[in-house]
Amino acid sequence: MRKMRKMLALLLCAGMILGGISACGSKETPTQAPAQEGSKTEEPAATPAADGEEHENVTLEVCIVQPDWSDAWDEMEKKFEDEYPWIDVVSVGVQENQGEFLTTRATANDLPAITQINNNPSVRALCEEGKILDASGFSVSANVPDSYKDAYTYNGVFMGITQGAAFTVLFLNMDILKQAGWETPPTNFDELIQCCEDIEAKTDVAAITVAANKTTNCWMVWEGILANVYGDELGFGVYDEQIKDGTFDFAKNPRATEMLAAISSHMMTGTSSMTEDDVTAAFADGAVAMAIAGNWTAANICDAIGEAAGDPSAAAAVLVPFNEAGKDPWISVSPEDAFACTVQEDANVAEAAKVFYEWVFQPDNFKIIQNARGTVPVLTNMTDEHIVLPDAVAEIVPAMNAAQYVMMSFNLLTSEFYDSSCTALKDVYSGNMKAEDAVASMADTLKESHLN
Repeated sequence: MRKMRKMLALLLCAGMILGGISACGSKETPTQAPAQEGSKTEEPAATPAADGEEHENVTLEVCIVQPDWSDAWDEMEKKFEDEYPWIDVVSVGVQENQGEFLTTRATANDLPAITQINNNPSVRALCEEGKILDASGFSVSANVPDSYKDAYTYNGVFMGITQGAAFTVLFLNMDILKQAGWETPPTNFDELIQCCEDIEAKTDVAAITVAANKTTNCWMVWEGILANVYGDELGFGVYDEQIKDGTFDFAKNPRATEMLAAISSHMMTGTSSMTEDDVTAAFADGAVAMAIAGNWTAANICDAIGEAAGDPSAAAAVLVPFNEAGKDPWISVSPEDAFACTVQEDANVAEAAKVFYEWVFQPDNFKIIQNARGTVPVLTNMTDEHIVLPDAVAEIVPAMNAAQYVMMSFNLLTSEFYDSSCTALKDVYSGNMKAEDAVASMADTLKESHLN
């Protein structure tokens, strides 16, 4: 699947944008996490390894498993422990809010040896405190394009290797669309709204939803609208810079507000509280026809649509058609969350962590995660034999590669703005707030959050 390689060109500017973000956390005296409880006994046993040496048995905590590929963890865990019998690798933090989980463990000075991170202030604060190892010291970092390294470099430290490239997608159950008279997906915003109206008039299912309980997804609907309304006018990179410096004017073009109101009026009841698992379940139940979601949920969503329709080919995906007729869509993209190796005081745990980190990013091992999630990996040494994408997503990769894009701005926004704006958007999706009021609120909050 050589076309997967083209994805690498998409985010060449990512590091230019994300790499320059300054931390919001305060500096503290660098500390190291204590040895993990249970990592060794008073008289540790020793186990021969493949290298012929004996190693003390170690329990290694990792916080990288997400619900969308938790079933594949058993395969990965067994494979790793078969190769390194002296390491008992234990998954922690599954089904929890990983941001809160990481903050709690960091406060207790008890970080998992390997953990999932994103480029937010709390993670950058950990980097400032010397709690994250520089991933450039691992040999596998040579297989990561420079743009992705730049995106996760802070204070000169390459904090972690991203799982892949993230972009927004409109997933569709074509079986339901055909019942509503649509043989092909909508290609622009006016068609999307008409499609929603036809689904509601001719079927008994909801037209569209988004996992609004997750802030990234909640925001991606509005950001997709903004990208298509302002992208051509501002030009590449300008939206990102204006968001970052707090000068972007959400209310300048009333078309964006009109579009937000229009799409929100067709959101499935309960959208504001839906998680990604809820969206997948809604597709599996045949209760919704379309969803705006990240490509990282492709495998689960496509399987759910196939299950509901009784036909895997009913699952379709297109770039979100928020564009005007006759124009190509703009999309939002970002490096996904990364895996970081944390500083460990116990030398045996630290050694085990480095072994696992080098192991997990080998193509034959990382493909277990990639294929379970259906995402687009960034490792340059992964080839066709390693990469398996759902057909619906594989088919839109060329269009995604060719599309104009903005960076997903959750890494560019202050927490105050992001939380306040997503609350307002949820109210719009649920019908509890008018779109114009939410937009005015976001405009005020953006200015205030940057002035503060």
